[in-house]
Amino acid sequence: MLLSSCIRFFVGLALTVPLLLPVRADELVMATDDWPPFRISNEQGLIGLDLDLIDEIAKRTGASLTIAKMPWGRALTSMQTGDVDVMTGLAYRDERAQYIAYTDTPYFKCTTAFYTIAGQAQKIKTYEDLARYQVGYVLHSAYFDRFDNDVSLDKVGVAQEQILIDMLMKRRFGVMIGTDCQVDYFIKRQGFAGKIEKAPYNPGNAVDLFLGVSKKSDWAGKLDLLNKVVKDLVDEGFVDKISEEYYGTHS
Repeated sequence: MLLSSCIRFFVGLALTVPLLLPVRADELVMATDDWPPFRISNEQGLIGLDLDLIDEIAKRTGASLTIAKMPWGRALTSMQTGDVDVMTGLAYRDERAQYIAYTDTPYFKCTTAFYTIAGQAQKIKTYEDLARYQVGYVLHSAYFDRFDNDVSLDKVGVAQEQILIDMLMKRRFGVMIGTDCQVDYFIKRQGFAGKIEKAPYNPGNAVDLFLGVSKKSDWAGKLDLLNKVVKDLVDEGFVDKISEEYYGTHS
């Protein structure tokens, strides 16, 4: 009888003191693809500027971070369905804002540029000059409105920038479009300096990169917290510091 009473006592104690149990951290699932130097695949998995950024965000919000690698188009679809929580490297577009909540502060700035094989760049001095070429681009990417909405241009869509550069080098098309903060890095690291040139025509747009949250994610209810963390990381110089590790100097 005494033993039975003791068992009931300890069971009751366990039920009334839940704080003794470990607290489970909120899970933060980021969908991403390869986009050096922001996301770089290596033998250990993914590294890069965006991985350093999201790791620090997870630490400051007390989240358990999971990286889900997938093609860019599938990542956007997963944000629509709420199967993932966040993405990095997002340019703002109204259609994406239907299902993505953007943080207030961009963490990086790029510009759009056009590239050709060396010796051909001077032929593209205006937007209208693009009409003479097939133009390679990455599917589901946002560059600038005029190009994105232009159905008259002969565009060739591919899955990744690496494929774009390979096809340009093989002269599969005459021009490719890209964001300079990524393509310039790629050209330099792969030894294509002097083989690929940037065209004089520049649309003059800024491509701000944001952290985006799926509106179907529980993290959408913590957008104020994420806004504060991202702003703090930019203001503290954290992003400048990690970008120097990949670019040498802040871009």
